[in-house]
Amino acid sequence: MKVSVLRRCIPNGLFFAGLRGLAVLLLFALTADAAGPARPNIVLIMADDLGVECLGSYGGTSYTTPNLDELAGQGIRFSNAHAQPLCTNTRVQLMTGLYNNRNWQAFGILDRNSQTIGHYMSDAGYQTCIAGKWQLYSYDPPDYPGAAMRRGTGMRGQDAGFDEYSLWHNGHTEDKGSRYADPAIEQNGAMRTDTAGQYGPDLWVDYICDFIDRKQSDDQPFFVYYPMALPHGPMTPTPISKDWQDPSKRHDDSTDYFADMVQYTDRCVGRVVDKIDQLGLAEQTLIIFYSDNGTHQSITSNTDNGPIRGGKGLTTDAGTHVPLIVRWSGVIQPGEKPHLVDSTDFLPTVLDAAGKSESLKRTDGVSFLPVLMGDDTARRDWIFCHYDPRPGWDKDQFSHSRFARDHRYKLYGDGQFFDVQQDPLEQSPIHLGTEDDERVATRLRLQSVLDQMPNPEPMPRDPLAFSASHQEAFFGESPSMELLWGEGKFTEGPTVTPDGDILFSDVRAGRVMHWNHQTGQTSILIDDLPGVNGLASIDSSHFYACQGSGRRALLKVSFDGKVDVIADRFEGKRFNSPNDVVIASDGALYFTDPRYGDQSDRELDHEGVYRIEDGKVTLATDHDQRPNGLAFSNDENRLFVADNNNDYGGARTLLSFDLQSDGSLANRKVVYDFGMGRRGIDGMCVDQFDNVYATAGKGDDAGVYVFGPDGQQLAVLPVPDVPTNCCLMSVDDQTFLLVTCQTARGTCGLFRAAVTPVDVQADSN
Repeated sequence: MKVSVLRRCIPNGLFFAGLRGLAVLLLFALTADAAGPARPNIVLIMADDLGVECLGSYGGTSYTTPNLDELAGQGIRFSNAHAQPLCTNTRVQLMTGLYNNRNWQAFGILDRNSQTIGHYMSDAGYQTCIAGKWQLYSYDPPDYPGAAMRRGTGMRGQDAGFDEYSLWHNGHTEDKGSRYADPAIEQNGAMRTDTAGQYGPDLWVDYICDFIDRKQSDDQPFFVYYPMALPHGPMTPTPISKDWQDPSKRHDDSTDYFADMVQYTDRCVGRVVDKIDQLGLAEQTLIIFYSDNGTHQSITSNTDNGPIRGGKGLTTDAGTHVPLIVRWSGVIQPGEKPHLVDSTDFLPTVLDAAGKSESLKRTDGVSFLPVLMGDDTARRDWIFCHYDPRPGWDKDQFSHSRFARDHRYKLYGDGQFFDVQQDPLEQSPIHLGTEDDERVATRLRLQSVLDQMPNPEPMPRDPLAFSASHQEAFFGESPSMELLWGEGKFTEGPTVTPDGDILFSDVRAGRVMHWNHQTGQTSILIDDLPGVNGLASIDSSHFYACQGSGRRALLKVSFDGKVDVIADRFEGKRFNSPNDVVIASDGALYFTDPRYGDQSDRELDHEGVYRIEDGKVTLATDHDQRPNGLAFSNDENRLFVADNNNDYGGARTLLSFDLQSDGSLANRKVVYDFGMGRRGIDGMCVDQFDNVYATAGKGDDAGVYVFGPDGQQLAVLPVPDVPTNCCLMSVDDQTFLLVTCQTARGTCGLFRAAVTPVDVQADSN
């Protein structure tokens, strides 16, 4: 039998360091070979809105859960398992093995380009089935503000890698129907027509048991994912409720039915486990039970330690602490484990059990299979939460939050620090200056986790408001773009030489490309310039280049390949990452110096626009957050600056500064604000009428946006995803806009589009 573990995911490189771990692995292999197939069947069950306080095996006393309690006694009960505070947030993480800051789209949406747990398990040779709640394709009602941007943009269950499916809410929200009495269920391509008078959870368990019956004797193992609807609201009668006998009451919604719903959750799990046991598959089947978030806040449950109010939607333990029970009879030893687990860990774990850990190329999760096999040293040191369920119908009530935690302490992005063992409801923050050495070290360690995690904003709630008052005048009736070259890794910085050729950078390949206007061919002009970005050319002998990595400098580059450093420091400290450069008529150079990504080797405490004249570097302005593209007005009295800070709450604005006699910048004005959640301006240029052409947006918003000198919204040229920079060139009597941008997933190129600049100020007069 092949047993593999995701070594690269285990914190601190821990990998079965002790002889005990190796002995357990050997025992596992021998037991599995004797018991049946080399790879287990896997059944993953996830309840909906069920906190730990609801189960007797976790100290709950309000509800009857004999099947889950028995499962916990037969397997391993994790006491420190966590989920996201709301369902979609957890489901996206479980399906992809990635934290929400990597691939969050919107509530009720799973990125349709994701590779899911279903895809991975199918590729691993498993027969796959999903039954229960989906709700990852389309969530917003049609009349909700901004809904047109999101409706139908997610992934349907049949596209998620499962061979067979039986799902509720696999389409639009207004078509979802009931999940409980008289359920609306789409099954293998068609809506079921036999559900009147029936109970949805019963039908899904029937479906799963039938699948197991049919697949039990096949050579291929099976993988069943059962995302339960129970006990999520509406809180309605179940078939064990007295009111179920009256069909007119089956859709009544009252917290009085919650206890019955928890009991029915337990009954459904028990039926699946019983089917596995009756078929003699207990030693060949790994069963995992989990929940997507805490109990609804309207529910208070009694426990051995007193009453607990549900915390669904909250980032406290009441919202994230959930049950995790794992059984693999005859293979893993029953007991309790205090190890940290979160929802990114399930994908690497099931692939580990399937012997296909090497197929997972990217994950934030850590396989807990070694823990199941008895290696208590294979543990997570921390878990992370990026939580913002917006945008989405009724989700504006929530806000953005981030935290990292270990077994005892929890640090939020805003600096609040808690001992969650002693203070699980987080009512008494630990203040700076009152910490002992242990707490100081823990705070620093958790802060380093937060620092390494990207902090993106959610999608915008509403479409971008851009009027494009002169659209046809600039780009005609049907704007089109011609691809000149499309083999780059990340193209940037186009500039036109006096000879009419085009230079542009291929940033990630570390090279400057040369497009010849006579032949239409593109070749490498300069190689081995890591991070080369914005370019500026004024004669046929040399050009200027910003090198964002490596030297982190402004360079003068000759066409024969000679590279000279113009400047790489300000007041003795290295630049952040020079990005874009423009040349004034007097020869002075202006360039931006933002810092995106890793901040570990940063030396300057600001991100600014610099001026270089006669070798002297001066700070023109630091009245910005993260300056990027630059462009002069024709009279050089103004400098337009793109302030493009992609951090949460960062600026996405087009700024205008007045040039002072000493070359500094003053009188900062916001010309346009792209707003929260959007990709702001990267690069830009100006035409003879001082209209600004700015590359911004991504996806459906991707384009070159044209603004008048005073911010008038004139036109937009739609472009392929992620435009990066642009410049203008004239050929005979025609003006062309040159744009660098992504051409397809993973490749970037250089495009050309015809444009007719318009003097909007003359038109207005």
